[in-house]
Amino acid sequence: MKDGPRYHGGVIEVIEFTDPACSWAWGTEPKLRLLRWRYGDRFAWRLVLGGLIGDMNKRVENFDPVRMGPHQSKYWREAYKYTGMSYPVKLEWMLWSTEPAGRAVKAAEMQSDEAGARVLRRMRESIFIYGRPADSTERILEAVRGIDGLDEQRFAEDFAGESSEKAFREDWEETRRPNEYVINLRGDRPGIGNVKESEGHKRFAFPTVIFRGSDGEATVPGWCEFAEYERAMETALSGSTAAPRPDPTPEEYFGTWPTATQKELDMLCEGDAPDAAATYDWGEGTFYLTGAEAKARGI
Repeated sequence: MKDGPRYHGGVIEVIEFTDPACSWAWGTEPKLRLLRWRYGDRFAWRLVLGGLIGDMNKRVENFDPVRMGPHQSKYWREAYKYTGMSYPVKLEWMLWSTEPAGRAVKAAEMQSDEAGARVLRRMRESIFIYGRPADSTERILEAVRGIDGLDEQRFAEDFAGESSEKAFREDWEETRRPNEYVINLRGDRPGIGNVKESEGHKRFAFPTVIFRGSDGEATVPGWCEFAEYERAMETALSGSTAAPRPDPTPEEYFGTWPTATQKELDMLCEGDAPDAAATYDWGEGTFYLTGAEAKARGI
């Protein structure tokens, strides 16, 4: 147990600005999983899906999703050099937009926050593990099959409805109201989270995580060290990092999350996957799945 002030309760509001296709957000997954594992009972966590790509047809003349695949794969490999998280070695097509995947997360959140988080993970895996981005209704419905706790029929109806579009549009607009901290942030290091501009709008970088509590507010933008998240917690609520939950064993990890990259296992468990875990070769490494998840994904 840590020395120093004990945590005596209270809630830290956490706002995570993210996008399924952002390689820096994908690379930050191990850190945010560790953060939620250690301190999850202290957070009220909200996902904001920011819309990284509106329409590639408006960005690239004569956009060809298949032809662009190898080029985008090389681009994402640059982030992999820093994050250690997988990139799509064989990207079969470049997604035309990230907005359908963002809407999918909002549709799932109509059932529960946990369902939303699991759909977001599947959207990311469709890109960075399997190289087959879920960027259409058909591909999204295929990608969410077998998610534990997700009513797939209701999801399909909510995804097609106006409510998910409205929820996503509210997230899109919130993302384009960056705070003074990121507007004034300077530097040129890889993954820095200063204010970005896309399609004529200034926005938060992905990921950006804001912590708010009774003692203050702190913003952790872009690619950052894990300690920065803990410092932000202390700014929001003094003493909130005391007595963290012990890090999980590999078995505990897979009892919480159905998939893992090697980077996630190294950061959270410092151990190997259980013998019962199924494996998938993503091209330059191994991806691990529970038996149920592997069956749902046809592996």
